[in-house]
Amino acid sequence: MTTPEELLAARYGAPTQWTPPEWNDTLDLLHRHRSVRKWLNEPVDEDTIRTIISAAQSGATSSNKQVISVIAVRDPELKNGLATITRQMYPHLEQVPVVLIWLIDYSRIRAVAAREDLPTGALDYLDEVGLGFLDAGIAAQNAAIAAESLGLGTLYLGSVRNDVEAVQELLGIPPEIVPVVGLEVGHLDPSEPAGIKPRLPQEAIVHWDTYSAPDPLLIDAYDQALNTYYSRYGQHQLWSRQTAHRAASESVTKTNRQFLRRVLERAGFGLK
Repeated sequence: MTTPEELLAARYGAPTQWTPPEWNDTLDLLHRHRSVRKWLNEPVDEDTIRTIISAAQSGATSSNKQVISVIAVRDPELKNGLATITRQMYPHLEQVPVVLIWLIDYSRIRAVAAREDLPTGALDYLDEVGLGFLDAGIAAQNAAIAAESLGLGTLYLGSVRNDVEAVQELLGIPPEIVPVVGLEVGHLDPSEPAGIKPRLPQEAIVHWDTYSAPDPLLIDAYDQALNTYYSRYGQHQLWSRQTAHRAASESVTKTNRQFLRRVLERAGFGLK
């Protein structure tokens, strides 16, 4: 895949009916993204990690509150502990040199509010938690793009929310600070066969000016495109069926994600 048209065809599982008016290295990098689960036994040095984090901090942050912190986990025992908590099926987490755990962290705001003798009543409202999750996503995505621009691979770990309290205990995180997502960063093993996974067609997600319900046939077409992609690696459940099952309550209650409200309330958020 060397041309924009080839990359777009891989990203959507079929040739697109539109052509980008321009193309550049940033667009090329973004369209080549893939999740990596097989790592070379090579470290990522501290200066590289700091460079990636500086890129993360360069992302937008709501009202410049900067409510995100990050833990760079390199210790093998801690990575093994994270693998157990997050219930990984494959040993990628134990093998990756560093895992960045992104945190919603209002400790700095609480400290300056106390210094100014002001209440933190805004934390009683759901919006504050929402902007924490939003800022964590922005920071983590900037970090992923930065890492991939340096020739590294990445893998998101939403599974840190499988048991937030266990992650807090493992990494010495106070109860008022909430881990929300992890990002593995390392040197990808070129022998890993995973490629560019197709996404839903734009016709299913893009709405011009007002919202319109998508054609159900677009879901069927996507099922076929993704099934063709997975056929290279063996059988895989259709996206529509798998996603429907993941929307069922059992997908939450079989882990400790069902207790996330308790974690957030213990962290001092009112969720009004």
